[in-house]
Amino acid sequence: MNKIIEGILLGLGAIVLIGIVALFSGTLLYWLWPVAIPVVFPGLVTAGTIAGSIGWWPAVCLTWIFGILIKSTQTNNCNKS
Repeated sequence: MNKIIEGILLGLGAIVLIGIVALFSGTLLYWLWPVAIPVVFPGLVTAGTIAGSIGWWPAVCLTWIFGILIKSTQTNNCNKS
């Protein structure tokens, strides 16, 4: 019974941690978008193709989407003998 409760608590802890990381990185995206995007893509912003600024919740959602679609994997091919 203790292992079940431990597993549930571990799963809930992982969900909360992932949520906190997503909210934090979404907030960073929210702050950086209006500073960086108009400088990098000025023509697209003036044409209306890319938004010059985005809201906080869409920034968090974009962070989730990019996190799901573009996962980084790390492989260590170093043989230490």
